[in-house]
Amino acid sequence: MNSLTLTKARDIPWWSGILVAGILLLAGCGTSTSSSSSTSANTATAPTSTAAPAGTTSSNSSVAQVKISETNDKYGFAPATLTVAKGTRVEWSNASDAPHTVTSDSGTTLASSIISPSGGTFDFTFTQSGTYTYHCTVHPYMKGTIVVTG
Repeated sequence: MNSLTLTKARDIPWWSGILVAGILLLAGCGTSTSSSSSTSANTATAPTSTAAPAGTTSSNSSVAQVKISETNDKYGFAPATLTVAKGTRVEWSNASDAPHTVTSDSGTTLASSIISPSGGTFDFTFTQSGTYTYHCTVHPYMKGTIVVTG
């Protein structure tokens, strides 16, 4: 009986163990569903031109929304450009099937961890006027701009 068991074990492809290990490793990734930051020492980046998808929205409320979604097989921030008053909290919500980040082009101010797919969020309160350009580090073609007035 032992020889039968050993023979069957040899019929399992060698790469199946690697596949199982990879699946277990990926299952442990992306368990964080939200992140927030409330740093008051924000530095505005110099205004820059970005190749963001079309769409500009203004917001006068104390909370503004940016949705991360997929359109025509491309992920993007909607709206691509958002204008808010100083003191507004902006919340990014991930409605896509992939992880994303919100990261300042300048490397300062916005620095989310991975925003989990299908409902993860990140929020940031803008306390300084200026133009903040950002991107997703997972999908660098995703670009957005927050314009803070006042």
